[in-house]
Amino acid sequence: MKRTIVTYGGTQYTIANEDTETVRARIDEGLRSQPFMWLQVNYGDGRATPALLLVSPATPVAIVTERDVDEQDEDSSVARYLLPDQQRPASVELGPADS
Repeated sequence: MKRTIVTYGGTQYTIANEDTETVRARIDEGLRSQPFMWLQVNYGDGRATPALLLVSPATPVAIVTERDVDEQDEDSSVARYLLPDQQRPASVELGPADS
């Protein structure tokens, strides 16, 4: 079973049995004729609590598809999940006032 994670205001919510394309299309359609819309989501782990999010064109919303652990892609390489090494700044020399 897939579920979509919606990040809104720094909190994660879920929508069961819908993929990202469906959720995005629903938001696009809702905002096409109105200045805002209510998006029904679930809040919490375990027993989910229904919640409504007020979405407008200026609302930052992230939509992510969560996959089952046993579901595999054709590109199921672990390497694609690793972030490249970040360049670390050279050591900073401390002056007399910094010691």
